[in-house]
Amino acid sequence: MQKLIYFIRKTAVAILFVILEIIAIRTYAYSTPYTQARLLVWSNSVVRYVHSTFAGVSNYFTLRKENIRLTERIAALENRISTLEAVLPKGEVPIEGVLQQYEYCSARVISSTTNRRRNFITLDKGFQDGVFADMAVMTPEGYAVGVVVDCSEHFAVAKTLLNVDLRLGGVLADDGSHGSVVWRGGDTQIINFVELSKYANVKRGDLVRAAGFSHYFPKETIIGNIEEVELAENGTSYNCEVRLAADMDRLFNVVLVRNTGAGEAQALEERTKN
Repeated sequence: MQKLIYFIRKTAVAILFVILEIIAIRTYAYSTPYTQARLLVWSNSVVRYVHSTFAGVSNYFTLRKENIRLTERIAALENRISTLEAVLPKGEVPIEGVLQQYEYCSARVISSTTNRRRNFITLDKGFQDGVFADMAVMTPEGYAVGVVVDCSEHFAVAKTLLNVDLRLGGVLADDGSHGSVVWRGGDTQIINFVELSKYANVKRGDLVRAAGFSHYFPKETIIGNIEEVELAENGTSYNCEVRLAADMDRLFNVVLVRNTGAGEAQALEERTKN
């Protein structure tokens, strides 16, 4: 017992220093969403090989299912290409003259969270792969997942829809009424669709898509389906619950989308505000 007391007295300063360092680092890490994102980028750069190994094992066991899904996606895209080729006469519209609003690339999720109020995913692509902040993240089926917030050379971190700081424009696919898509915590399969006009023709099962003015997602991107509808306390709008189309607990392969005109549009909006 005396030896234990002697050891504690001898190392008390060092132990206190370590405890205070841990508290300081934790306080700094969770002080702002930005520092959380930066910490995720740094930590995943340190352990990237470990994550890649586990992701590779997971990929092996889910390869058959992923191949089926990707094959179905390719088939759907081929059908759309065939339809476009039938509508547009060959050679009449040169491909160089077509303005491409969105650019796409693929990535793989190597780590993710769903049990916090501010959830993120880490991707295996970074600056060297043409990935930048504000790129949208979708599933291969075209379901909304989140938005890239920070990048390193080889990795990127994105806020998911399960992040209380992320707000997107949404629209009812059939009615055309607009609102805001936010998450208030709790159920990881349910997100809120708020500020929807009380005159909107909304009901359970209605499809909610990303609004074209969000700057992130193409306007056809699917968010989910209406689960519950209730009139807000102010009596002028609806608050709806939406069941997400993307399964946030089973994200693996994703598609990154860059809106090539977003920067110009945002700069114009900021200039107008001033």
